[in-house]
Amino acid sequence: MDSLITRRLAAGRSRRGARLIALAGVATMTATLGLAGCASDQGAAAGGGEAAADQTLSIGFSAEPPGFKTGVDQGSANRQLITLVRRGLLSYGPDGAVVPALASEYEVSDDGLTYTFTLRDGLAFSTGEELTSEDVKRTFEFLAVPENGAADQTSFANIAAIDTPDDTTVVLRLTEPQTALPKVIANPLNAIVPEEAVAADGTPIGAGPFMVTEYKKGVSYTLEADPNYYDADAVQLDEIDMTFMADAQTRVKALVSGQVQFIDYVPAADYATLENANGITLDTAHGLYGALQFNLTEGPLAVPQVRQAIAYALDLEALNEVGTLGYGTSNGGLPIPEDSEYFDKEQASHFAQDVDKAKDLLAQGGYPDGGFSLTLLTNSQYFGYSERAQVIKSDLEEIGITVEIETGDYANQIAKGNSGSYDLMIGGPPAAINDPSALTGAFIGGPTFVRSFGIDQNLYAALLDEGAKTPDGPEREAIYREIGEIYLEDVPFVTWGQGAAAYAYSDALEGFEMLSGPIVYSSMYSLAGARLTN
Repeated sequence: MDSLITRRLAAGRSRRGARLIALAGVATMTATLGLAGCASDQGAAAGGGEAAADQTLSIGFSAEPPGFKTGVDQGSANRQLITLVRRGLLSYGPDGAVVPALASEYEVSDDGLTYTFTLRDGLAFSTGEELTSEDVKRTFEFLAVPENGAADQTSFANIAAIDTPDDTTVVLRLTEPQTALPKVIANPLNAIVPEEAVAADGTPIGAGPFMVTEYKKGVSYTLEADPNYYDADAVQLDEIDMTFMADAQTRVKALVSGQVQFIDYVPAADYATLENANGITLDTAHGLYGALQFNLTEGPLAVPQVRQAIAYALDLEALNEVGTLGYGTSNGGLPIPEDSEYFDKEQASHFAQDVDKAKDLLAQGGYPDGGFSLTLLTNSQYFGYSERAQVIKSDLEEIGITVEIETGDYANQIAKGNSGSYDLMIGGPPAAINDPSALTGAFIGGPTFVRSFGIDQNLYAALLDEGAKTPDGPEREAIYREIGEIYLEDVPFVTWGQGAAAYAYSDALEGFEMLSGPIVYSSMYSLAGARLTN
């Protein structure tokens, strides 16, 4: 079942013809996409040949973003739109490499405590307002405040001081070294915003390749190329029309019929249909980790033995099968991808299904034969959520726990998840960078739907801090192995493996590059260099 993902990834790599340029002062690479076709189209039109293709991309989008508060993880729809309209100092290029964005270059001191970024000349937001080093400072200071709810708050809180000696220089002075800081800065949630947009929940404003020109609540967004973007000449799409299509079948039918040219969040059940459809490309990759999250604040779920019992009761292979039709992975433990050097196979297989052991743990926790009820929050909007809820309900009833499933749209799940209005919830820990320090967001921070409610953060904080500042190598691996052992005892959530993710689009679209794993929903970064052909 995994071969389709592997095949598509290989095909995607073979299509890439990007010109790679070294970023001054660092080993990072950047890519220039789609420039060759632009001149040829213009020449054809000028010479009376075939006219250039209309550069309006129509997207069937899986959800209406619930808001755009700077730094806050408000779901994949939010993240994808932000990659189009905002930019940070750095961003992601093909294969997930960190590339320059608002910063043309940066330097790191030998002790790893000072980062000096040089901004490009003449930067501006889509409003025309000048973007300077002061905007970077204000944005990063906002992200560091715990009450503001940023997903990467702990990373920005590690910045002891931000100096702005001139409009194009930003100097970050860290309290402790931070191995993955460039990846954190490339996270689209951490893009630079103007002062009035720092805490805004409305239409997003930024300094990206596109800007929102029309928003019809509940219906659509219209985006146009932003003439103030620092690389505006390389943007070939003139407009993006994004229509909200919550129903997966509606999106698939719209693509096949030609009503739209691009869709996100393709359910695994439709992979075969789109794989065989004429004129359509299906790109698939391993996606984010899925998890059963807990409200640990009271009742049976406040008892670690009960949470361990639930972990042993679950059939991870069945959860993978119903949620991804086998395209994902079926492993537990810390949410670290299997291809990472920090993946621990023994820990990932620790909670192999064992009903008898689950019952023994319930008794140890003071709940012999179960005998209690829990509400399981999910949504009916995305494939795999309701299906997994049914498996969990069945598995937990085997050990005497009654489960009532509560469903609705994704926005309802986000709202209830943020406030802790659930016992159990189908979800997944946050992840936005390909580094084990991404685990921090799963354990540390304020209330959010991507983190179990009521985690004992003191169990993890010191080790996570140590792991974030330790260079890659055996010492760092040992730190995350220790975190994994604590997790197996505490069980603040139960992972069931990495999911599958997919985009599908017309063959007329060139230059879209799908990323994978924790950064899969940053894939729309590449639309800045994409184009439509005839």
